[in-house]
Amino acid sequence: MKEIKKNGARIMVFTTFFLFLALYMTQASGYNEYQQAKRTALTDEEIAIFEQDLKEGKEIKTKEYFKNQEKSYDNRLSKMGFFVSKEIEKVFQKGMNAFFKMLEDMAKTEE
Repeated sequence: MKEIKKNGARIMVFTTFFLFLALYMTQASGYNEYQQAKRTALTDEEIAIFEQDLKEGKEIKTKEYFKNQEKSYDNRLSKMGFFVSKEIEKVFQKGMNAFFKMLEDMAKTEE
């Protein structure tokens, strides 16, 4: 029984470590910041139109300048993928809770 706990603990520690590395690399590479900047940045054409409208004294409406250029790919398959990913997240959350419970139990038995 102790070997199973040790092997299970090792697998969970390595899994947690690799997940941490993946998340850290994503954060370190600035991927999320790049995606945010891409969403909020105006193109040169939109800036030129905005400046021209300012010079002419037109009423400024932000909706005219921030046109959604990204294509929507929502369909049944993507919605199903989102649902599956949410379910995987729930299972992963339960697994992590069980892992930390197991570590807590191991710490209590060694005292």
